[in-house]
Amino acid sequence: MKSLIIGENLFIRRTDELTEEEAAAWDALLLQDDLRRAFMSRHYIRTVAETGGDVVVLILYDGRVPCGFLPLQKAAGMRGAAGVYEPVGDVMADYFGIVASNGLTINIAQLLAATRGRVNAVFFSHLDETQARFGLSGTETRAGLRTWLGTPAGDYWINLRKSDKKLVYDTERREKKLINEVGPVTFEWSSQNPAHDMAWLIESKKTQYTRTGKAQAPLFDSQNVDLLNRLLRSQEKDCQGVLSILRCGEEIIAVHFGLRCHDMLHVWFPVYNPKYSSYSPGRILFKHLFLAAAAEGIQVFDRGEGDTQAKRDFANETHTFSRGLWHVPGWRGLFARGVLSASWRMNRWLG
Repeated sequence: MKSLIIGENLFIRRTDELTEEEAAAWDALLLQDDLRRAFMSRHYIRTVAETGGDVVVLILYDGRVPCGFLPLQKAAGMRGAAGVYEPVGDVMADYFGIVASNGLTINIAQLLAATRGRVNAVFFSHLDETQARFGLSGTETRAGLRTWLGTPAGDYWINLRKSDKKLVYDTERREKKLINEVGPVTFEWSSQNPAHDMAWLIESKKTQYTRTGKAQAPLFDSQNVDLLNRLLRSQEKDCQGVLSILRCGEEIIAVHFGLRCHDMLHVWFPVYNPKYSSYSPGRILFKHLFLAAAAEGIQVFDRGEGDTQAKRDFANETHTFSRGLWHVPGWRGLFARGVLSASWRMNRWLG
């Protein structure tokens, strides 16, 4: 990577300052990636900014052509004052990294230094292993899981019956039991009553968080709830909200809200009615999601970060996320690291 100079081959813009050429280049680069991620789309980044996120985009140029987009969100409080940034959406982001042309390699310390004190450090998580091709890496690693439906996608459940007969049999047995004891099951890929069903999902998740001792979970923040509701209305191909419902009669059994990016569906906020937990409603919901996916044009379900049995039930690919801290050399980087450390100590003391 050549020397970076603001105003020549590096620009720092807010989402509403992007030129038409830059916006088109970002969309095209996202589409070229083998795994198109909604959380790295221009529309997701813009929506977070519209809900109050202090968002900027570092834009790299190769001559006159924009070739790389690294969106960042300024951290709150004293961390932000020290020039510390984080993934856009913070805890709401399931992916982080640069959207860039193949062949671009970044020296991240050089890039941050070129911002002239504006971005002194980036504390991040959810950096996918594929970002290594751009020279980006972290330290602490965690597993992520995906479900590829295969070709044709409509045969996924049939093929799963052969490879994991026990899982398929148990899921179908529980669904039959649910039908016999509660009533006929109906499934909606896209909710016919989205405002009501999203409100049910949010309240149910908050109840779940309270029950499991997660008092600081993201949906207790009204800004994050606003983000979900805005994304629910989004119909952009690279960031489309999909709210899917499993019902028995008028009663909700399970709900999932995810983000679609072309042929990928990010599994984001699943929740089930605990009244029906003995029927494994989450598994039944995913059975119907998989069966409907081919007709909807979905090829892969991304389960995000974390390796739990519930995620492993249907996963057939493991990949790696990393987290870490990038910072500029010299006193600015040391100061930013010191502010971060002080912030963590204060949070532990208060929490």
